[in-house]
Amino acid sequence: MKGNIFEKLTGLSERERSILTLFVCFTLFFSVGVIYFVMDSHIESKKAVIVEQEGMLQRMISLKNIYQRAQKQQENMKERISRNVVNLNSDISTMKDAIGIDISTLRELTPRKKGEISVERTEVGMRNVSLEDVLGFLYGIENRTRYIFIDTINVRKRFDRESYDVSVVVATLRRESADE
Repeated sequence: MKGNIFEKLTGLSERERSILTLFVCFTLFFSVGVIYFVMDSHIESKKAVIVEQEGMLQRMISLKNIYQRAQKQQENMKERISRNVVNLNSDISTMKDAIGIDISTLRELTPRKKGEISVERTEVGMRNVSLEDVLGFLYGIENRTRYIFIDTINVRKRFDRESYDVSVVVATLRRESADE
């Protein structure tokens, strides 16, 4: 077989051998060029994937740090809530005396549970009060360093258009221990 190909090549004229050599070189360069461009585009797409994944990895690392900080804050908050010994009725009475506001109704509501945190609530009803007194009461309740907050509020203007009937649910947080 080798001899047969060699005989055919030696039987070619000089011009045919030159054309065949050029054709073989052209085919070889064309094949190498196609392979180069295919491999280059493949490598570029892989580089783009790597760059994208590096960005995602950096984002995941930053989110991991944010998550760890939030987890520490949550644990700190749970610890502070565990030490919360607020008595809503006494705090409401203290604020009532400080503002000089009359409370018409004071009723404890059933606590709501959210996981291991319990939200203890007390409904406070005030009748015929000025808006300034209501705002002073709300400000006094909300701006304490303990976990006391206004859960809901309902304000109705009275017929005299100068005073209000107000219903406020004051709440605090308590952590349920495993013993309870």
